[in-house]
Amino acid sequence: MAVPTDLAAPLDNPDARACRLNYVEFCRELGRWSGAGGAVQERDGLVMWGTASDFPVSLNGVVRLDRSTLPDVVLATADEWFGRRGTGFTLNVVDGTDDDLREAAEAAGLLVLRDSPQMVCDAPVDGAPPADDVTLVWATTAAEVEAFAEVVDRAYQSLGAPAGAIRPSIVATDRVLEPHLEIVLALLDGEPVACAQLLVSHGMAGVYYVGTLEAARGRGLGELVTREVTNRGFERGAPFVGLQASPMGEPIYRRMGYRDLYRQAGLVRFTPA
Repeated sequence: MAVPTDLAAPLDNPDARACRLNYVEFCRELGRWSGAGGAVQERDGLVMWGTASDFPVSLNGVVRLDRSTLPDVVLATADEWFGRRGTGFTLNVVDGTDDDLREAAEAAGLLVLRDSPQMVCDAPVDGAPPADDVTLVWATTAAEVEAFAEVVDRAYQSLGAPAGAIRPSIVATDRVLEPHLEIVLALLDGEPVACAQLLVSHGMAGVYYVGTLEAARGRGLGELVTREVTNRGFERGAPFVGLQASPMGEPIYRRMGYRDLYRQAGLVRFTPA
């Protein structure tokens, strides 16, 4: 796997670019999973996605793919599109690539809510098997996708999402069961308590929506489901697996063998401009 050498433009590295495009594909999926309530708009070098949830953090957002698109154009386009949808949005920027855009966004009043590493794993991960009272299930039915959505909604409240914010964005269960997507559920005494998702695209595999219900934490279930989808990515032929680490998950991922590739931040406009 190539290592970035141009720190001024990390996305010039092909592996970093693949991670970025995999993340953008996940964002498109967020719009698709919302069914009639979602939307994806691509223009002027931007990708914007809206979901059936009005929560502005990550569920409604914009990414600049063309570095030549000026920051004022990015912000004006996003303000206009999300204004018509009646929501705020998150602007996702990469350190060393989008510094001009981040500076303009902060000057325009967007608030930095997340600043985290994009991490990658170069080889399958070893670990202990599940405990006797834990069962792993790969989602194949609408009911299992609904259980996944419920676990994500409840687990992500620890990261600041209001109760019920995520659930409306995962309603088109048939879209979540497409072959480039995989979900693993960890069941504790038969009840879903942890989950992780894999998205295969752009020559790699990305890990998303890792979560464990608060009452089931401390048992290593987050690491367990992350390991399962990481290894599934390698089984599917990915040369590496990537994820965006939350502060809660970052030390776990480092212990598993994930390493930093670049940093990215989310700047939020909480209400329509």
